[in-house]
Amino acid sequence: MMWGLMELWTLKNSLISLIFSILLIFPAVAGENSSDFDFLHGASFKFSDGVPFVRVHVKTYGKTLDIRGIDSFSCNGKEYPADSVSFEMSKFTPAEIKYKLVFKEISMRELKNYESMLEEWNGRTGLKTEVYVHGAIFSINTSKIDNREYFIASPGLLDQSVGESVLEKYRNMFPEENLFLIPVLNKPASPLIKAVHKSGNTVQCKDIVYLKKGDGGPVFAGNDEYTGMKGQFITAMSEKGLDLAAEAPVEELIEKILPGEMFLSAPLETLKAQAVAARTDIFMQLGKRHVPEPWHICSEVHCQKVLWNGKVDPKFADAVRQTYGQIILYDGSYIARAPYCSSSGGRTENIMNVWFTAEKPYLSGIWDGENPPKLDLSRESDLEKFLDSDFGEDNIPMNKKHRWTVEFTQNGMDELLAKSMNIGSLQSLKALKRGTSGRIYKIEFKGDKGAKIVYGELNIRKILNNMYSSAFVVKNLNGKWTFRGAGWGHGVGMSQIGAISLGKKGFDFKYMLKRYYPGTEAVKIY
Repeated sequence: MMWGLMELWTLKNSLISLIFSILLIFPAVAGENSSDFDFLHGASFKFSDGVPFVRVHVKTYGKTLDIRGIDSFSCNGKEYPADSVSFEMSKFTPAEIKYKLVFKEISMRELKNYESMLEEWNGRTGLKTEVYVHGAIFSINTSKIDNREYFIASPGLLDQSVGESVLEKYRNMFPEENLFLIPVLNKPASPLIKAVHKSGNTVQCKDIVYLKKGDGGPVFAGNDEYTGMKGQFITAMSEKGLDLAAEAPVEELIEKILPGEMFLSAPLETLKAQAVAARTDIFMQLGKRHVPEPWHICSEVHCQKVLWNGKVDPKFADAVRQTYGQIILYDGSYIARAPYCSSSGGRTENIMNVWFTAEKPYLSGIWDGENPPKLDLSRESDLEKFLDSDFGEDNIPMNKKHRWTVEFTQNGMDELLAKSMNIGSLQSLKALKRGTSGRIYKIEFKGDKGAKIVYGELNIRKILNNMYSSAFVVKNLNGKWTFRGAGWGHGVGMSQIGAISLGKKGFDFKYMLKRYYPGTEAVKIY
């Protein structure tokens, strides 16, 4: 049984609830006064014609940046006509950031027993731990959305150097837990940016510069061309250089994300499923990523890859238009995590076994196909039988990683492992723990000079020369190490190749989302 919002608010003072401030302001670009910079560092966002606008980091340039193709720029509350301007960082005051050390995520089911969990972690860490809330409840039109996550965390806030040291200490103590630092912004960075017009006139701009472009034509930043970008602004978050960012409507942003995440040749219904998953991820991460910076998300794979340049193909635009405003919700108001991978290999993985998070019932691992085999893939003998089969929706000609084989010589393996561990010549590889898809998340590498245990499927794949997935079995015959595996990627959530296969069979996007995120609903929130 999920707890109601009022019940959650009664969780003692250790539950710090952040409420997003949602403003209805036209136009979408913020005004230009000294308070704007503080506003941009908040979780707040704005609307235009009912569509939320989110701030996106575009690119970091050097300490100077030439801009061409604009109508004007503005800063310090004043606007200056200009078609080309050279910007230069004159001075930089760094942000004041503290950190919260997180030990473990708490699921909604576990939240009612949070006191006993605190007692357990007090004993394990020697600290008086507390519950830390990351994220918020916010409203979009008439929809109330909740993207909060709950964590067992250290008391108080830590400086960066202390935080990193303590993090390393406890990671060594608890290697099977997902420990990390959450940044908390005390005071934003403050750059001073000099604007030099081609006439020679200069303006000293504090914190932020807005660029104005009325006709929708290209804007040139250095050697880069940006077409159709809205709400551009320049600031700086470090001494390394100036940052270009934009304030873009979510729907237009999804159009620029899709080309980097899915093939144009994919069925339209598959593209629609991808559009909903991408839109969900944006709202899931609002206020939780890039906390010290004046944008919600970045343009890289850390968030989602955004392709700013080039015309959007009508097929991508149709997928976005036909799913307008839809995101994936769990239990009515909780934004689901919506990860996806290239290919599950026939069975998706439990999120707990990949990122050591709290349980997510809709991400517990499912058979991706009809008439699944009666196998337990966490057992190596069953995984071997599975690898001999072709079961799985992603078993289609375009998928070269449904089943795969990778080979290394003994010297090749030894050279590879020497980059990350000192165990000498490899003698054995032993999977100590496997997930529901057969993916290994704890493994022992044993050599003639010692042994090392590695946790985390991504860490395992990286060590093995970016192996396609950790759902593999390995044999060593006559000095040749042979890996047989299934799938490509972490395996959690939607299999993109599997969704393509479903689309080719005529299934719609809602069917795909229910298959890969069971128990969720695609809901229109604006």
